[in-house]
Amino acid sequence: MRSAVVIDSTTKLSKDYAPTVDIYTIPVRVYADGKEYRDSDEFLDVIMETIKEGKNLETSLPSPNEVESLFDDLSEKYDKVYVLSVSSLLSGTYSLFTTVANKYENIIVFDSKSVSIQNTYILERMISDIELGKNIEQNDIISYRDDSLFLIVIFDTTRLERSGRVGKVLSLVSKMVHIKPILTIARTGEIELTGKAVSKKKIFEILTEKIYKFTGEKDKSSFEMLAAVGKDEYKECVYDIAKMNGWKPSFFGLGTAILTHVGTEVFGIVIGRKVK
Repeated sequence: MRSAVVIDSTTKLSKDYAPTVDIYTIPVRVYADGKEYRDSDEFLDVIMETIKEGKNLETSLPSPNEVESLFDDLSEKYDKVYVLSVSSLLSGTYSLFTTVANKYENIIVFDSKSVSIQNTYILERMISDIELGKNIEQNDIISYRDDSLFLIVIFDTTRLERSGRVGKVLSLVSKMVHIKPILTIARTGEIELTGKAVSKKKIFEILTEKIYKFTGEKDKSSFEMLAAVGKDEYKECVYDIAKMNGWKPSFFGLGTAILTHVGTEVFGIVIGRKVK
């Protein structure tokens, strides 16, 4: 049986990732100072400059026509098409995919209940099981998700506040007392505050505690680490955590759509159970 997977552009792939299952990406649309762009590294410099200048940035759903055209083509080409969408509580992308997919019997849409590099981890698990001949269901997506921990450190909440993804009170407090919020994506698919810190030392302590609670006494070699940073300077934080646990982090780009909402003063890590 021939299968394919479709992802939205907030889910990133490593350049050397070469599964036997075909993967297709549908780009989210990004508006920089009123001009439309596709969520692509091709326009990364434009988005970074827009962020630097403090100009208006917004995202919009993928083009419905582009989604329908791709689904129509894939439904004929493959026996089964799995679609992994960003959390339905963070974007209307899932609703769009579901609406379009309803007309095709062999296209199944999943709500990842997450975004960004946690979706990258979920995708890797999906692909591994598909290659083994497994039929994927929504419960499998949640199971993959539960096998990972996603932590996001925000050093400046300005972009999150503008996007409406975080409360104005939290943003105001962080600016007044220099608090750095540590976020995660709750099991429901919503952004959740999981810690607060006023220094990099405290951030490290909180992340270490969260990771230990997740992995427990288990062999750390049975876990992998994925990471994404808004600025290269934050890689040092990632390497410090990785070194302590004996991991070699795999770095992924945040992408223009994610940068639009969180800005560049951020880094995120995912600790995931390795596929055997």
